Amino acid sequence: MYASFVLTFSTLIASVVTGAVINPRNGSPWSTVKGHRLVYQFSNGTSVENIAVRSNGNLLVTLTDRPELYEVNPFNPKSAKLIHRFSEYLSLLGITEVSPDVFTLNAGNFTAETGPAPGSWAVWQVAFHNDQAKVSKVTDIPEAQFLNGMTTLESTPNTILTADSTGGVIYSVNTQTKVYKLVLDNEAFKPTPGAPLPIGLNGIRYLNHYVYYTNSFNPIFGRVPVSKSGYATGSYKTIVAGVFGDDFAVTPQAAYIAGNPLNVLTEVKLDGENKVIAGNLNSSLIAGDTSAAFGRTIRDKNVLYVVTSGATFSPVNGTYTEGGKIVALQI
Repeated sequence: MYASFVLTFSTLIASVVTGAVINPRNGSPWSTVKGHRLVYQFSNGTSVENIAVRSNGNLLVTLTDRPELYEVNPFNPKSAKLIHRFSEYLSLLGITEVSPDVFTLNAGNFTAETGPAPGSWAVWQVAFHNDQAKVSKVTDIPEAQFLNGMTTLESTPNTILTADSTGGVIYSVNTQTKVYKLVLDNEAFKPTPGAPLPIGLNGIRYLNHYVYYTNSFNPIFGRVPVSKSGYATGSYKTIVAGVFGDDFAVTPQAAYIAGNPLNVLTEVKLDGENKVIAGNLNSSLIAGDTSAAFGRTIRDKNVLYVVTSGATFSPVNGTYTEGGKIVALQI
């Protein structure tokens, strides 16, 4: 089943979106990247899914091949510190900082062979104090089919948004009261019929009263204005179509979209202008890149940290896979 899944996935991506992303008008793939370095690489078979950055500069990364959260010091990356293993689950996905040094993440059951397990998903919290982590469950969301991307609703204290990729909806979760609500539901979020994985809505980010989002198999990047509670206050706008996207980092000027499984990072201006700025279909630089986040210290404020799956779902050149890794790109 896994082999046929990879073949179908690779064929679909190549036929649907490769031409849209690898486009001559996008110019040099290194046009705005001044340099790169490998920060840390996990063992073969490891798939890194998402990333958040602590105020001290350390990187938190979630894994999908096993339910583990790790911390890596990007300035002294000799090892990855296991923060917690969520043994009740099979995988971890989105992660966000909800208040200073307090993070939430999505945990549930997903494998490449079987896909996501509806009803297995929950939001958890990891709170750091003097570098000790206190881990606690926020809430189960039994209606959820596949909790994936996550972001903080900065207009409302202690509230996050979490994306159900299969259901094509977004929930708000108050991490103190543990109350969750369905707040956003739109056709732009829905999975494409016949997709090799039931994934539509993937990455989400909140910035300046907008929720930005990607849809993986109907490749769009868009945004919707939202209220303080997370409900739509205007229309859903597609910023660009044809750019395959997983999760991403967003600034007031542009988004930086991880292009798993095309092995590229695409810069998208908020007027829709876009270009590939790192990697290509046959490159292992950011093979199977899944998410990105900017550094938070003076030393790395212009560094974009990109995490990868190691091309697990679509091997580079059909054969090459590697351990998931963290790559620093100088933007």
